[in-house]
Amino acid sequence: MSELAILGGEPAVTIQDPEQWKPPIDEEKEEVFKLIERRAISGAGSGLPKEFEEEFRQYVGSQFCLTVSHGHLALASAFYAVKGGPGDEFIVPTLGYIGTYAGALHMGARPVFCDIDPNTLLIDPNDVEKRITKRTRAIFAIHLWGNICDLDALTDISKRYGIPIIEDASHAHGAEWDGKKIGSISDLTGFSLQGALPGGKPVCGGEGGIVTTNNREYYERMLAYCHLHRKGLKEELTLPEYAELDSEVLGLKYRAHPLALAIAKVALRSLDYRNERKDAFRRKLFEALEEILGVRPVRSYPKAKPAGFYGGLKLIYEPDELNGLPIEKYVAALRAEGVPIGHQYGYGGTLEHLRTIFRKGFDLWGYGRSPIGGEFMGLPPFEGYKLGDFPVAESLAGRILTIPAYIEPKEGFLEQVIKAFEKVAAHHKELL
Repeated sequence: MSELAILGGEPAVTIQDPEQWKPPIDEEKEEVFKLIERRAISGAGSGLPKEFEEEFRQYVGSQFCLTVSHGHLALASAFYAVKGGPGDEFIVPTLGYIGTYAGALHMGARPVFCDIDPNTLLIDPNDVEKRITKRTRAIFAIHLWGNICDLDALTDISKRYGIPIIEDASHAHGAEWDGKKIGSISDLTGFSLQGALPGGKPVCGGEGGIVTTNNREYYERMLAYCHLHRKGLKEELTLPEYAELDSEVLGLKYRAHPLALAIAKVALRSLDYRNERKDAFRRKLFEALEEILGVRPVRSYPKAKPAGFYGGLKLIYEPDELNGLPIEKYVAALRAEGVPIGHQYGYGGTLEHLRTIFRKGFDLWGYGRSPIGGEFMGLPPFEGYKLGDFPVAESLAGRILTIPAYIEPKEGFLEQVIKAFEKVAAHHKELL
């Protein structure tokens, strides 16, 4: 092979701007224009917002579907639905995102972090079970980057302990477990609609969120929690506990914006095509990388069908296979070859348990009132987390690499990327 590009050789990847797929901007404009023309740019429970909820509900196969203003509100409403509140605990993986559980934290519940599976980088069900207490109200399962958690193991835990599973599928629209769409399996599932195609969430409209469930009470509790003045609200509140509420329910209005849902409606049309193409790219890349020293693709569980792929495809660097070559030099060499590779494993580059507020604690509401402070609503004093608490996640977090997932890459691009990995592995001793 030729000399490494970082040492003066020619780069292996010569194809620029590899993505050829074009976002459906004209369709988006058409749907948005219709709403503006009708002056239908506010409200929920009718018109396009209701149409989108019904389309998404049918797509995932759930009994109920509700749109909200953001993905983190979808998950917050899910925690409210399972009657989470002050003094409760919830379990969430340390490799994740604070938006998953911020709503639960602000309701007065305490996060209990857990470790991850070293092959999938997802929540470790065995570690989850070790951390259950009498205060555990929910388990948050995050389908990071479109990879799917072990829902069989988590469902078994849920049934044995009577603890609901809340899935964060913000990256995983269209994914499946054992032939069933994510959003139709666990107690509740939250999705995000952040961003714009092709780089935004798999179904996106700028901002927005979706939550699905098969449980009527959960659905009505979410309606009461955040859908003030939704059209038809009174008719949808059928259970005795909520039927007496008026149309202002509990006073909060976290509904999605119709203009955002119009754009998301267009994105939903191409979701399956984009997922299929990205998955084909992923499979070919991962199959080739299995044979190359220094890197291994993140695994998926046998029953999982990953999708969405928001945040790109994840690889784990194995320095021992390249004589201890530092990851910084490895990444720099690949970038010099023209590989679009990233090296940052999370938002802000940290594991959740090592965020300042969870290491030192934080007086959330002031005057010593906080689920991550002293004693609170029956919770023992918050002790704080430290380096070493989650050895698996800590050993892997700094070695996670990212490559974009392409829909319609230019011919020959994938082959050039693979050749670059082979080249750096073959010449790695020159970088030591």
